Amino acid sequence: MPDSDYLYLMKMTVSGLPANFDKFDLQRLFNPFGWVKYARIYLNPITGLSARKGLVEIEDEQQARKAMEALQGKVLDKNPLNIKEVKDKNPR
Repeated sequence: MPDSDYLYLMKMTVSGLPANFDKFDLQRLFNPFGWVKYARIYLNPITGLSARKGLVEIEDEQQARKAMEALQGKVLDKNPLNIKEVKDKNPR
């Protein structure tokens, strides 16, 4: 049984981002809730512009859930954010 103090990494997809957001903006959005291990903005392969979607990994699952709760539906650039947990297909 794992130690109760062990931190579980949580991955989340974020959609509805402003078109001008970069990975640093995404990281700054989530940083108040916990240490962001990884942030990425998806690009449209044809245009090379933001697809207005991203991926965020937060080191602590509880902090990630607080971020999801606080930011879900938050309106940025006229669009509400939609945040979903990414479930690991192959858990270890």
